[in-house]
Amino acid sequence: MRLFKYIALLGIITLIALVYVHQQVELVKLSYEIDCKEKKLKEMLDRKGVLRYNISNLESPSRLEKVLLERKVSVSYPKRGQVIRLARNPSRVPSRLLRVSGLEERAGIFKLFDFLGGRPDVHAREK
Repeated sequence: MRLFKYIALLGIITLIALVYVHQQVELVKLSYEIDCKEKKLKEMLDRKGVLRYNISNLESPSRLEKVLLERKVSVSYPKRGQVIRLARNPSRVPSRLLRVSGLEERAGIFKLFDFLGGRPDVHAREK
C-alpha cells in the first residue's frame, strides 16, 4: 500500500513537472513569434515610409515640371469653354450644356459609326 502511494505521488509530481515544462516551452515559442512579428512590422513600417516618400517625390510639382520640360510638353491653363463638367448620371445632363460645348454636333458625327457596334445602345439599358 505504501509503495502504491509512493508511485502515485511520483506520477503526480512528474505530471505537474511536465505541464510546467510544456508551458515554459510554449512561452518561449510565443516570444520568438512575437519578436519575428515585431521585426516584420518594423520592416513594413520602414517600407511604408519609403513608399510615401517616393509617392510624394513623384507627385511633386518641381519633378513634374522637370519631366515635362525634358519631354518638351507644353502645359497651360485651360481656356474658357475647354473645361466641361460631367454629371454622374448622363441622362440628367441638360441639352443646353451639350449645345454650348459643341458636343451635340460631335455626337451627330459619331452616329455614322454606330453600325460598327463600338458604342452600346443606351436605351436598351434603361428598359
